[in-house]
Amino acid sequence: MTTQPIDAQLFAANGSDVRSFVKQAAIQAPVAEVYAAWTDERAFPKAYDPTRAELTAKIDLAIGGRYEWLWDGVTGSNGCQVLCYIPNKMLSFSWNAPPTQPESRAKRTWVVVEFESLEDTATQVTVTHLGFGEGEHWDETFEYFRAAWDHVLAQFSKNLGS
Repeated sequence: MTTQPIDAQLFAANGSDVRSFVKQAAIQAPVAEVYAAWTDERAFPKAYDPTRAELTAKIDLAIGGRYEWLWDGVTGSNGCQVLCYIPNKMLSFSWNAPPTQPESRAKRTWVVVEFESLEDTATQVTVTHLGFGEGEHWDETFEYFRAAWDHVLAQFSKNLGS
């Protein structure tokens, strides 16, 4: 397991008044399965897109552990880390912008994912993405992720459970 100290200087924003948004989806799978999709590097590619052989993850479920989704096996959320977690309830991790947005990518935001059992076979997932900086490049990053998390939740919904 790989862990590193969390460098607070990497984060773009702080305090109680940070720019954020919330996305939600009901996924027809039990909490443990949905939680594993977010926290198990073997489960993530199958849950996101089982047809993409190049899709990988490096997830060390520990405070300061790696939290990387690698879209081509190499590039993605490189350098991001687990911030905290409650098994089958909540996961928080640092996040960075895509390589096409280098100014924003140099800093981090953070994501909180909450899991709530709706019934034995369904899970409510709430994604809160916080800590966006100020400026035109951060506005672009904010809008990018408002759309991207919808796509992620749709992929998990499609590939998990029933």
